[in-house]
Amino acid sequence: MTLKSRFAAVLTAAGLLAGLLVGLAAPVANAAVVPVSATVETAPVHGSGDAADDPAIWIHPTDPSRSTIIGTDKSTDGRGLVVYDLSGRELFYYPDGRMNNVDVRYNFPLGSSRVGLVGVTNRVRSLDFYRVNEADRSLTKVGSFAPTANIATPRGFSFYHSPDTGKYFAYVTDIGKVEQWELDGSTGSVTGRLVRSWTVSGPAHTEGLVADDEMKRIYIAQEDIGGIWRYGAEPGDSTVGTKVVSTTEVGGDIVQDIKGISIYYGSGGAGYLLAASQGSNRFHVYTRDDNRPLGAFNIPAGNGIDAVTGMDGIDVTNFGVGGPFPQGFFVTQDTANDTGRQNFKAVPWQSIAAAYAPALLVDAAYDPRKIGAGPGTPAPPDTTITSQPANPTTSTSAQFSFTSTSASATFACSLDSAAFVSCTSPASYTGLSTGAHTFQVRASDQNGVDPTPASFTWTVDTTPPGGDTTPPDTTITSGPAATTTSTTASFAFTSNEANSTFQCSLDGAARAACTSPQTYSGLAAGSHTFSVWATDAAGNTDATAATRTWSISTGGTGSTIVRESVSQATNTTAGTTLTIPKPANVVQGDLLVSCVALNGGTVGTTGAPAGWTRLAAVTTTANPKVYGYYKVATASEPASYAWTTTSTTSGGGIGRYSGASGLDTAATSATGAAASAGTVPAVTTTTANAMLVGCMSVNSSSVTLTSPAGMAQAVETGARRFELADGIQAAAGPSGTKRWTFSSAREWAGWLVALRPKTP
Repeated sequence: MTLKSRFAAVLTAAGLLAGLLVGLAAPVANAAVVPVSATVETAPVHGSGDAADDPAIWIHPTDPSRSTIIGTDKSTDGRGLVVYDLSGRELFYYPDGRMNNVDVRYNFPLGSSRVGLVGVTNRVRSLDFYRVNEADRSLTKVGSFAPTANIATPRGFSFYHSPDTGKYFAYVTDIGKVEQWELDGSTGSVTGRLVRSWTVSGPAHTEGLVADDEMKRIYIAQEDIGGIWRYGAEPGDSTVGTKVVSTTEVGGDIVQDIKGISIYYGSGGAGYLLAASQGSNRFHVYTRDDNRPLGAFNIPAGNGIDAVTGMDGIDVTNFGVGGPFPQGFFVTQDTANDTGRQNFKAVPWQSIAAAYAPALLVDAAYDPRKIGAGPGTPAPPDTTITSQPANPTTSTSAQFSFTSTSASATFACSLDSAAFVSCTSPASYTGLSTGAHTFQVRASDQNGVDPTPASFTWTVDTTPPGGDTTPPDTTITSGPAATTTSTTASFAFTSNEANSTFQCSLDGAARAACTSPQTYSGLAAGSHTFSVWATDAAGNTDATAATRTWSISTGGTGSTIVRESVSQATNTTAGTTLTIPKPANVVQGDLLVSCVALNGGTVGTTGAPAGWTRLAAVTTTANPKVYGYYKVATASEPASYAWTTTSTTSGGGIGRYSGASGLDTAATSATGAAASAGTVPAVTTTTANAMLVGCMSVNSSSVTLTSPAGMAQAVETGARRFELADGIQAAAGPSGTKRWTFSSAREWAGWLVALRPKTP
């Protein structure tokens, strides 16, 4: 099926108004799975393999555009915390341990100060705490203590601030064990006192945690055949919980494993509980008050960013932070990042809200920075000028961009002490006289008018300074790699003379005024050239542009194979048909590769869908049995593909590859008795840059699979535990054996094949 055509939602005027009003109850959305692409991705984490795990959002106290994403790296070689700005650029890296889950609270009393506090579980058996330094957004460690021996490996973590007592607590969980610690920062270092502990009923695996600081609730995600449990968050509350979300095996709506969970705060108790389904690559939305399901969304490839799959932790904020996220955003870990090691992807909240019909709530009234600050009168919005002309300048035109701490704010502008008039960003002025000028802008919303308008003063001087006839020198300081698959490119540049202005050109187009960084998106495959010229305050322009040429290969026009998208399906009850959806955005010439795993049973020689060719059948063990198939996409592909099996539970996934012309080698396969690893023999590739694709399955729904070195997980499902993984082999020749590892010993079966790149 084509998700874009089936699930695209159109907001009516009434629906948009309902979404923007503060204090309305959450609307009831349909149960469709809606696609929403990310607009920002962070730089990869430092560790290899299964490294990135959980993100948290910290909002700057005075300038929300300087907010950060704080991500964890639990690997043995990366091991630490990474701080990113809202563009995804790494600001700081702290290699302090195998950090797992992270959370943030504000106004924590540390010594004589109130600070933003970051808490994180360290797999080396501690809870570690950092204060946020507002000036540069760095972190300083301010405490660490170990949970009890019941928490063998600290994994799940959440803060909780009690609205009754004003106290701060830390929750930690692992393998069903939960502990609540009261935090104390009076000495200037964070210490903890155990106030409550219990064991979650049912399957043991627990990690996802989130507290609702207004409703005094703590939610705990239970993996495997489990769900989400809700408990009272106060230390004196009962340890008997209520199961509010269930997995599909027990009649619920979410596919295991349930990983990260988070709260979207709306006014008056409205809002949502969000949960990540690692087994289906989906994110589920539930109402915050009674936790009823409202459907799910996924994050396919788009905007030059790859799809999100196999995700772990998530976070969300309703608060507008300007820039790419004026109405808040959602951030998630991504297990299979197309540009290297794992990273985090971010989606504007308004994009998610608008994808539902009716639209979800968009409500910026709740400010997490007020947690622990006590009662107070809502403050008027604060206004910030984000771009302005050079000072001094020879230009008689000026343009200003600006933003506000309030997502619902309107603006008024003034030039040279004239009366304030309504304006929108950017505001432009022409025909300016020589001399000094002052621009002012102020925001206003339901809480009043900014009493301190943002202001900028500059001088227009059309007479070049005497004797300055030397043009500036322009330098490009960063840009895309020489060859890339991304259709987005960003360039940073500078001049050797202060107060220079710039003009940019892409592929010989007319020059246009620009500022660093300059970003282009939606670029076509092939070669591109970016040029930039600096002009100094005297009006001298660099006669020789700084240029950068690079090439984009999307796979189909060159020798690079790219995994573009994936799909998957599971039958948790025995059946004779396994139907797998078509991956997103299939085009003619794509190569589709399928892995089918059966819990016993078989797929006959005529059991594959029309057009699919069998590449492997691994059937020596009774359970699991694994098959592989491939086909070249035609101009018209069906919405799904159905395999006929003998009656059994089953699962399958399809990877869509561009730039592949077919199989480069015959598949190899292997199977084995219960063990903690399974090794598939090598294939020998005949061409450079072949894509290795492998499938591995075990006879368990709860065991975690880790991909071989040099290969990345494309699909891993929980209900019928199997994995599809892939990776480029740069040089022709033997691939070496490929070894998957398992979290516990199980019978296994797998295959490996190589795809041949198209000839350029």
